[in-house]
Amino acid sequence: MELNINLSTALLTDKSRIQEIYDLRVRAYENSPKSNYVNTKLFPNGWKDHLDECEDTYHFIVQDKNKIVASGRVAIINALEKITDLDDAFEKYVLPQERPFAYFSRLVVLKEYRKMGIPDNLDNLRINFLKKNNLAKFAIGWATPDRHPSLLKYGFVNLGLFNYKFENTDNIISVSFFCNYLK
Repeated sequence: MELNINLSTALLTDKSRIQEIYDLRVRAYENSPKSNYVNTKLFPNGWKDHLDECEDTYHFIVQDKNKIVASGRVAIINALEKITDLDDAFEKYVLPQERPFAYFSRLVVLKEYRKMGIPDNLDNLRINFLKKNNLAKFAIGWATPDRHPSLLKYGFVNLGLFNYKFENTDNIISVSFFCNYLK
């Protein structure tokens, strides 16, 4: 399939398009080695959680013409209890006490747009957004090995492994926990 690519990157401001991101997450995972964790059967209405529609959550998108082909989220967090999917990591690793902090999550790219540096671009965009707007003291996130080089490039430190449990399933994946002090 030949692509006529005309990509643009932006902060999502039209919240009526949020369902497109939920659906994109499922389509992206279904066409990846991680399809047993997120797929249409497990998430028929798209992959979303309580952080998605919070006022302090920002969704960055990559569009080809007007179609969202990739996205990455960053949520500004004031209390650990707001993050419900990292309990195992919080038990193993001590985070700085400063608040608020940022939680990087839900970065996805459609299969036909992979190998174009899009995750790296979204990481850079999110880090610069946080620094420019002085929104957080540090950022955390988790990643599988394929994402490690980009996170390390942007100043994240690999704190170690923990078990991540996907909601709606009993599926657990071993991932690395990262922290960036946003200096």
